[in-house]
Amino acid sequence: MNDMLIFKVVTPVTEYCYEGCDSVRLSVSDGENGKRGGSCGIRKGHEKSLLSLSEGKIYVSRNDEKILEAFTSSGFATVEDNTVTVIVDEFCEI
Repeated sequence: MNDMLIFKVVTPVTEYCYEGCDSVRLSVSDGENGKRGGSCGIRKGHEKSLLSLSEGKIYVSRNDEKILEAFTSSGFATVEDNTVTVIVDEFCEI
């Protein structure tokens, strides 16, 4: 599993953890106005990052197959040591 990503979601009421992912795609905010700015793809070895998230969808894949599609409120994400942690108020699997 050490060659894969770990994807975590933290909300005010619970935490979710998906291990063994090879890619994560997040909806990110525009730095100018804080609104939807596009998406950010993350794979193993991604540079350490702090991202501002816009309300939107998150996709998590393993072996090029989607294992999670979810809708989130705006929030933040960190990327460090092949772990992606999303901190949001709302998270709903689709």
